[in-house]
Amino acid sequence: MGDGRFGVYCGCSCLLIIGGGVLCLIIFLNILPFKAIKFHIIDASLTEFYVTNDVVLHYNLAVNISVRNSNKMDRMSYHGIRSNPSCYGRDLSTVSLPSFRQGTKNTTLLHPVFQGQILFKLGGSHLRDFNNDQRDGIYKMDVNLYLTLQVKHAGGDKGVKLPFTVNCGLMRLHLLGSSSSSNNQTRIGGLFKPTRCKANGPPA
Repeated sequence: MGDGRFGVYCGCSCLLIIGGGVLCLIIFLNILPFKAIKFHIIDASLTEFYVTNDVVLHYNLAVNISVRNSNKMDRMSYHGIRSNPSCYGRDLSTVSLPSFRQGTKNTTLLHPVFQGQILFKLGGSHLRDFNNDQRDGIYKMDVNLYLTLQVKHAGGDKGVKLPFTVNCGLMRLHLLGSSSSSNNQTRIGGLFKPTRCKANGPPA
């Protein structure tokens, strides 16, 4: 009787171990490919950025974002892509970008342009930072991406769709055409320093 119970316990334990191992393998195969996806801002231009007397910010920012799939076997699909810049504690306009598929060891360029107006009442440290940057003609910007990624394995199987948030910052951009833009070390003459973005998605 005792030996029978021991056998049942051992059998259940083995099933749990095997099931846990299979589950870990599935999670590993679905999460690992996302770690090979890299985002960078490779170019940016700020052609309009001023505040009117009625405290309305007018802005025009264009960026080029590279998306690199370094996987050797897994392809990727990108869906529901939205992007918006933020500065001095305020979010600017959000734009939608087209979905796309990406092959192995492949790079895709995204070209969002943010243009518009927003009420721009600042206070505290944000106002102080803005006034200092306005004096210098150099403005600090973040750019965020919100998207859903799906992996397609070499055998044709598709993984689950997982949400990602990508933060690219902090860029320091001269206002093009201003007196300070002649000393621009981040944009003029192809000297823009690529900004590596941080992707927040599935846990490692």
